[in-house]
Amino acid sequence: MKKLFFIAAFFWGVTSVNSQNHATCDDAIAVTTASYGPITPMGWADSSLCVKGNENMYFGKTHKVIWFSFIVPFDTVLTFQVVPETPTDDFDFMLFKADRGDFCVKERQRKIKPIRTNFAKPTAYSKGATGLSAKATEAYVAPGFNSPNSSVVRVKKGEWYYIVVDNYESNKGGFTLNIPFFAIPAPASVDSHIDARPVERPHNVPLSTSNFYIHVRDSANHPIKATLILDGADAGTSIKVDTDAYAMILGKYKTIKIRANAPGHMPYQSSYTSGGDTSSATFWVRLEPIKAAQKITLKDINFKGDSPDILPDSKPALDYVLQFLRNNPNVNIIIKGYTNDPQNSGGEKYDQVLSEKRANSIKNYLSSNGIDKKRIKCIGYGNTKLLYPRPINEEQRAANRRVEIEIQ
Repeated sequence: MKKLFFIAAFFWGVTSVNSQNHATCDDAIAVTTASYGPITPMGWADSSLCVKGNENMYFGKTHKVIWFSFIVPFDTVLTFQVVPETPTDDFDFMLFKADRGDFCVKERQRKIKPIRTNFAKPTAYSKGATGLSAKATEAYVAPGFNSPNSSVVRVKKGEWYYIVVDNYESNKGGFTLNIPFFAIPAPASVDSHIDARPVERPHNVPLSTSNFYIHVRDSANHPIKATLILDGADAGTSIKVDTDAYAMILGKYKTIKIRANAPGHMPYQSSYTSGGDTSSATFWVRLEPIKAAQKITLKDINFKGDSPDILPDSKPALDYVLQFLRNNPNVNIIIKGYTNDPQNSGGEKYDQVLSEKRANSIKNYLSSNGIDKKRIKCIGYGNTKLLYPRPINEEQRAANRRVEIEIQ
């Protein structure tokens, strides 16, 4: 099975992950858990974040970055930590507030400035960690041996924020992002050597029968009705419901896959893993409007080894695309297929033909379920566009052998 063709998980909650992209605002990781990582910046450099001679506001030169986004679950004071795996690694950050749904466009035009930055060098005291702390007094911290923390920000429920973490020295190590207000109550371990616990917390509210709450929002942060498909809460069952909010019971150590579709919007897919207790948790689904040339990387599409035959466990992911096309009858798509064969062991022609056949297998599934073939174009790229020319682990190999759908 040297060219098994599927897509790796886009992100998980509290787990170890490797960044595939996430190097631009549009591809930010949506954080909904108290701890995300470790993760390593491995994408491209974002030049929109660089302004020479303006160290306290923007990065001085391009480095590899990772973008994160989150929606505030309740009124509080925001603190967070960026904790490197290697204490001597130097990670910097910028924090933005997104007031409108077109934030990413305005950010690229530099019409929105960061509200917090920290470019300090790592110290033995900080163990390389940086973030927002209630003990810090400066909003913008310049490069050099300065405070590793910037001052806190008072935030309100429903507000959007973006964090950009910069790999200053192009280190190979990763980091973990801790945003403790996503844990109720915040674990004592989050405090570490700086006070990363929010200084205000809501009163404990007795749990109802449900303990997992999903809210669907559009790009302007307004509730929007969508078709939610939830898999994994109970073995062999799938939940499908049309709503802008959904509550359910989620047991311990459960991984639930969350997909959402709404007319006029790009489809959404993610996952959430519960912890070892039954504390309540809130998950925010954010839907973006459809735009030409946008791409969807399909998850959980599996084929037989060296074959274009789709495995049965791919049906939920295929139905996710099917629902999107039914919701948007005027949208045409391109299905792009890729293989992972860095050593070219199968030969260029073999890889090319296999990627084309697999893309067409997806097209045939969609057309057999009522989608006009004229709306679908297939392209096989074979082994020519590897994200990782020298993959070192299964996550990178899976990122190479991917299926993408592009809006025409």
